[in-house]
Amino acid sequence: MNKKVIGSAVLLVLVAAFAAWALRAPSTARLHPPELSGNLYTEQTPVYDIVANYANSTPLSTAADKAAIVSMHRFLGDTIAAFKAAAPATAQKRKETLLIRYLISSSPHTVSYIYTIYEDTEGVHGNTRFKTFTFDTATGKELTLSDIFKGESDYLEALSRISRAKLPEVIGPTADAVFIEKGTTPDTKNFENFFIDNADIVFLFDTYQVASFADGPQTLRLPLSTFSSILKPIY
Repeated sequence: MNKKVIGSAVLLVLVAAFAAWALRAPSTARLHPPELSGNLYTEQTPVYDIVANYANSTPLSTAADKAAIVSMHRFLGDTIAAFKAAAPATAQKRKETLLIRYLISSSPHTVSYIYTIYEDTEGVHGNTRFKTFTFDTATGKELTLSDIFKGESDYLEALSRISRAKLPEVIGPTADAVFIEKGTTPDTKNFENFFIDNADIVFLFDTYQVASFADGPQTLRLPLSTFSSILKPIY
């Protein structure tokens, strides 16, 4: 009898705990990435505004085009879903905002899609970050730095050294060596947002990555010839 009573009590506690969790957790609808069609997604509620402009076709072959669009739409859908899930349940002092827009850049062997994501979540100010997708136009492969630079080369060290030398001039008189050094360590993540624009390789740095908020996000454009000894021959 005692075992039955204890078992029932445990079951009741578990049910109550699950009910409490369900009341606090975001709804499944808020966590589910939206279906993206066309090239514009908008959503306005009393709590937030979302405007996302995105690519829905590429110049790649049919199969590669489909894979590229799936990759980009997955990122956008997850970004929108995460923003909605983190939004407050009721209106605050001002609406939260998510704005996404994109540009296209090309070179003889690549096409890139450069997404700028601006989020204002009722902090002191909004923040800007980037996400780039670069594709090989011949194979359709989505490229990373390891596809562009020779595998045996220490290209991350080269990128770190050169960006530290160039960024102070790009940022200007308010450049901060501590910001720059922290955001340009030889890690893939620090240089993952890149694209190729004709004869240049361009790196994008999020707000706060290499400079203060007042200086904003940064763009570092470098001639590919700077890295001629460590680039794969096609580039």
